[in-house]
Amino acid sequence: MARRGLPSAQKDAGSSVSTLSHRPRAKNETMPETRSYSLPYARTQRASYGAILSQTMFLVAVAIGFLVVGSYVGAGPGDAEALGRGAAMGCTIAAVVLLFAQAFIGSLRTGGAGMAVLFVVALLLGLGLGPVLESFNVTGQADVVTKAAGTTGLVVVAAGAGGTLIAKDLSGWMKPISIILLVAVAVSWGMLIFGGGGGVAGDVVSLVIGAVSAVAIVIYFNFLRLQATEDDVVWLATGIFVAVVNIFMTMLNIFGD
Repeated sequence: MARRGLPSAQKDAGSSVSTLSHRPRAKNETMPETRSYSLPYARTQRASYGAILSQTMFLVAVAIGFLVVGSYVGAGPGDAEALGRGAAMGCTIAAVVLLFAQAFIGSLRTGGAGMAVLFVVALLLGLGLGPVLESFNVTGQADVVTKAAGTTGLVVVAAGAGGTLIAKDLSGWMKPISIILLVAVAVSWGMLIFGGGGGVAGDVVSLVIGAVSAVAIVIYFNFLRLQATEDDVVWLATGIFVAVVNIFMTMLNIFGD
């Protein structure tokens, strides 16, 4: 049976394909330009440790500024009266409630909401601290505040350096130490405002709170160096700030006996 011939258009296409695929390339002929496209990264690259550390400590410094302003107002600037014990304790309780809310609500740990919580907490703690600092000044113990601040600085620097130098990943301790730190805030401030920091028992409790807070700073700085991203900056700054304030409260209790 005779084979039918291919249509002319199909023949031309076939011959063109054959010609293109088998035609030798001229000496000066270049290959057709090709373009390559890269897919976007699946996740954001981790910023450098220095960048994350500087952002975190900047927020801690701003929070300490709010603490100082609150303390100044709470102490009664000029002829104004200092906040009463009830008002001071109310500010402290409100700050602790905000800290617990931040611990259990993820949206309050990052971004603008997280920073707002941090700064409001710092201001409220400052308002609660103001009358206490004023009482040291009135009773001629202004040097107690200076000693407490200086010792706090040394402890924080030592703990931060320790956390940075430890090679082992301590992130497994992050959650339990954060909860303990929140409880320590309430205990430490309650002792200071209600005068429960006297005696050997008070000193022991203060030392335990200070030690837990120092350990928390070690863990936070270890996490900063090994794992932290920019999404962790706000809640880490909050934790470090709370630990610093706890250590300061401990030193006030000890030096103020």
